[in-house]
Amino acid sequence: MRLLRMPPGGSRLVRDYLAGAPRTAPFYRGSPFATATYRRKADELDRTTGSGVREVAGSIVRPVGEQARHALREVVQRDGYFVTTGQQPGFLGGPLYSLYKALTAVRLAGDLATALGRPVMPLFWIASEDHDWDEANHAHVIDGSNRLHHLTLGPNPAAVPRALGRVRLGEGVLEVVDRMEQCFPRNDFHTRYTDLVRESFNPWATMASAFSELMAELLRGTPVGLIDAAHPALKEASRPILRAEAEDPAGSEEAVTETCEALTGLGYTLQVPMIPGAVNLCTDLAEGRDRLQRTGGGFTRRRSGRTLSKRRLMSLIEDGAGVVSPNVLLRPVVESFVFPTLAYVGGPGELAYFGQLAGLFGRHGTGMPVAVPRASLVALETRVARVLDKFGLEVDELRDSDALLSRFARDQVPAEAGRAVGRWRESVESVAADLEGIAAGIDPGLGGAVTRARNAGLSALETLEKKIVRAVRRRSETAGAQIMKASVNLWPAGKPQDRMLAPLQYLMRYGPDFTRSALREARVELDPGKA
Repeated sequence: MRLLRMPPGGSRLVRDYLAGAPRTAPFYRGSPFATATYRRKADELDRTTGSGVREVAGSIVRPVGEQARHALREVVQRDGYFVTTGQQPGFLGGPLYSLYKALTAVRLAGDLATALGRPVMPLFWIASEDHDWDEANHAHVIDGSNRLHHLTLGPNPAAVPRALGRVRLGEGVLEVVDRMEQCFPRNDFHTRYTDLVRESFNPWATMASAFSELMAELLRGTPVGLIDAAHPALKEASRPILRAEAEDPAGSEEAVTETCEALTGLGYTLQVPMIPGAVNLCTDLAEGRDRLQRTGGGFTRRRSGRTLSKRRLMSLIEDGAGVVSPNVLLRPVVESFVFPTLAYVGGPGELAYFGQLAGLFGRHGTGMPVAVPRASLVALETRVARVLDKFGLEVDELRDSDALLSRFARDQVPAEAGRAVGRWRESVESVAADLEGIAAGIDPGLGGAVTRARNAGLSALETLEKKIVRAVRRRSETAGAQIMKASVNLWPAGKPQDRMLAPLQYLMRYGPDFTRSALREARVELDPGKA
């Protein structure tokens, strides 16, 4: 097996940003590929990071192993920095991109430590306060017969939407893990990772705690530190940002709106739509987790419609219960406020919404980190590579397997059949043109009849051509099966592999070598000479 590096993709804004288009400069920190960008950010952090900030950060971070404990000590004692990334918790570790994010942060932190001569530690923010159960409750794996399995825990066991750190998985998780185990052949790694999954995703665990335990084990040999978004010390450290949002939500809305209008004025599409009156805070109360909306001098919970006074909201922020949390736009601001952050590693969608945040960072007096694309990797197993080589195909060509098979079948149609069909088509067109002129001399009204007859003839010819192609496809069933096998592995359900398959897809087959291979490829190409 080998891992292929793919272009990061994304919206036009993201593509322009990564290409260094000058018009994106007001919305981002600078080129993520220029070492000078990180030097400027490091200089800013040296000027603005207060005393004791790193010690507080150190009390929040959970090192995954000895390397991480050493890295954290170095950052705290030698005024180091962090490279952050993160993801909503997901069943069986979520899609592969969660792991790729973490590994990209590891590589970037190491390279920046060398370039800057200061300690840099990678952090993975576990968004345990997110509440999208339907997005988190499932995983996909492919079995030995190349069948794609959708493994799901089913409906949310909570009566109302709750933070994923507050919802226990329940007994049903045991049966789903059994199904996962049966998808993989017995080998040297089967027991190791099955046991790990059973220990992490047990009935008493929450989705967030299970995800955290699994990621800690998968990343144990790296310097990664985990952050739980609901950690009490993090809630305490982030209170100034939450208070400011509660005190003047209109000011934040105005700041974000100004940035968004500048983006749309340049023709860019917003990743996160702007909702007038929406507040960048959520509460997790009796009615579940809900975003707030400004209503007069107070707030309304958008889903339940229940009202909340400003005084009550401020009390909830201060009481330490952790029921108030930042939304997707405010979370990066909180992260950079609490941790001296050089860079944030994100996917295409995250890089797009980072472009909307310049005004919000400015409003809270916090410098925006450098937005860096995560590694986009494709695992190419030997058996799949053989199919690509045999038929001379590229990875992207297998995304639409039906279209590829049709094209492949057409290519297999004997040349003489293709020429005969072509001559027939030309003949129909030529005869119809002649007859149209003759018919018009007899009766101008006959032109429509000639056109209909020509179209019917061409339609019948197209039907015949499709039948020929289908007959060739039936003769090429073996080749078609091989192409379909490769397609489901590279583009499961027609979607990118790293957005569908769980990390266990390859860990169960190749063990820790898979993580080591991904780490080697998860590099950000830094140019020391680029401004």
